Amino acid sequence: MRVPGQEDAVGVWQWLVAVERLRRVPPPYFRATLDVTQAARRLGCDGGLVEELVRAGLPADGTPEGLRFDPYDVMNLGLAAGLGRSLAEQAEQRCLSLAAAAPEEWLAPRTWRVRLGAPCTAPECPGEAPAAPAPELLGGRLDSYQKSDRGASDAVAVVVTHGRRDQPRTPEVRGIHDELLAGLTSGRYQYSWLPHALRRDPEAAVAHGLVDCVVASWLMRRWALEAGLEVRTRKGYLLGLVGVEHAWTEVFEEGRWLVLDPVLAFQALRRAPGDPRATADFAAFCRGSVHNRLLAWPGSADEPFTGHRCAAGGHIAYRCGRLPLAAARPVPSLAAV
Repeated sequence: MRVPGQEDAVGVWQWLVAVERLRRVPPPYFRATLDVTQAARRLGCDGGLVEELVRAGLPADGTPEGLRFDPYDVMNLGLAAGLGRSLAEQAEQRCLSLAAAAPEEWLAPRTWRVRLGAPCTAPECPGEAPAAPAPELLGGRLDSYQKSDRGASDAVAVVVTHGRRDQPRTPEVRGIHDELLAGLTSGRYQYSWLPHALRRDPEAAVAHGLVDCVVASWLMRRWALEAGLEVRTRKGYLLGLVGVEHAWTEVFEEGRWLVLDPVLAFQALRRAPGDPRATADFAAFCRGSVHNRLLAWPGSADEPFTGHRCAAGGHIAYRCGRLPLAAARPVPSLAAV
């Protein structure tokens, strides 16, 4: 093994521990599509180290063209290593910048202009524009939504989001959130990036100890139903320079719906920058409250943002990106769309 210096030795050791702990994508869902160079780029390391990790147990397929890796195994290995170099970790850190902000910044009204896309991966298929978001479900407002002239899969929306502070008043609701958070922090469940097919089979994901936000929302919904509670799952985006698809669970308690988001709480506790006490405050905030970067859609967590079905066998690759408000042009009302 190449150990040029002490710092590199520590890094290599962390990669090897991460390989040992990695819960790989189950074989029915495993798709080896990345080569060594692509895997190294996503991990933030060199190709020689990737080959060492294969010898240590990183799943790979040997092909005539060389080693090939499942992209979700690679992203999850980056999360497990915790070195801050991988694309998966960098994406999390961008999402969690709000956790380091002052609490009043979680609540203040914010206006966003966002470009929403739902292009299809099939080259001959244009995709379809996503349905209009529904910020009013979390106390916000949809000011405008219009299809874009950039293509059939593109739309632009102006939305206002609000934060709202609340917390569960009953042990049953608190327990649903806390049970999932405890499962993530203890390692009973491994937070993971999951293939689309495994996301659509949450029971199989849970059986392998793999959980993302969609699977977590399904699992909490099951627990809430078993407890006799009224519950629903919800899907949307965490807004920022680039919006990140997210899902959560909402439980009806004493006349209002509470947002339960232990996945975001877990991510904040694990990786958010700044003061640890502020991070813990944000994690507690995720048990019942709503922050102002959460944009909801009308459907449940397992429903897509668009009803597009591709005859060519492609799938939708959703996009959400922030646009400058100053560049906004007058747009027609929803009734005119």
